[in-house]
Amino acid sequence: MSRSGLYRGVASLALAPILLSVAGAARPERPVPRVTPKFDPVAETSLLMDGLNQANYRSLEKLLKQKPADADTWSFVRGQSLLIAETGNLLLLRPPRSGGADAWNQDAMDLRVAAASLARKAGDRDYEGSVAGLGKVASVCNRCHETFRVATHVGPDAGAD
Repeated sequence: MSRSGLYRGVASLALAPILLSVAGAARPERPVPRVTPKFDPVAETSLLMDGLNQANYRSLEKLLKQKPADADTWSFVRGQSLLIAETGNLLLLRPPRSGGADAWNQDAMDLRVAAASLARKAGDRDYEGSVAGLGKVASVCNRCHETFRVATHVGPDAGAD
């Protein structure tokens, strides 16, 4: 056996476990679901806005007036932020019938992103980041309200809409 043949044989033996482990790591195919879920909105959009977004936003404003002092408060801030983010998902199910679905969907996704970012800041107990994140959530809400001519203003200067 020549030297080059010997080297090829040794290299093949050395690479075999790596190649086999990569091949074995391939994911099995997912089974096709037997039931396809149908997403069906059950609440009016205004109820989602009042009951979820506004209620959680106003609570976050109060909780973030000063730096939360304990883990429970930070956890609550994170949870309320995630509820607003999930409301963004719910809003994707109910684009306006009168047009503007592209703007609506973009605003709903932007709300989800802004609120999820706020939740991450709260999870890190980043007070300044959380306050800034709450401002971004308000900005997304107000942009959507302007686009769809909703009289409600969100933010510190909102008053009692």
